[in-house]
Amino acid sequence: MDGVMVPIGEAALEAIEEVSSELRGRIRERFQPYEGVYRLNDCADYMSESDWDEVWSRYPAWWPKAWMLAGNGQYAWGEVARMTVGEIEEAYDDPGFYPEYAYYTEADEEGLL
Repeated sequence: MDGVMVPIGEAALEAIEEVSSELRGRIRERFQPYEGVYRLNDCADYMSESDWDEVWSRYPAWWPKAWMLAGNGQYAWGEVARMTVGEIEEAYDDPGFYPEYAYYTEADEEGLL
C-alpha cells in the first residue's frame, strides 16, 4: 500500500508536537523592523521566520504544516492525526485555512508585534 494513503496517526502527530519545545526555545519579544515572524500560540509567543525555518529544516516538509493545522482553529488534533500526508498538504494549502492561534506575520517598523 502506498504510504501517502495511510493516515499519519497519533504517534506521528505526537512526535510533531514535541517540536514545540524546540520552537519555544526560540521565542523572542523584539525583531528586526518588518521581519517575518511566526506566532506560536494563543499566549502571543513569537519567533523569527529564520529560526522557524532552521528548526523545521531537520524534519519532513509536511511536519510544520501538520503542526500548524492541529488544534489551530479549524482542525482538531485528532482530525489531523487521521489525515494522510496528502490531505495535510491540501488542507494547509487551502485558501480557506485561517489559523487562529499560530500563524505567520511580520514585525512592525520598530520590530514589535
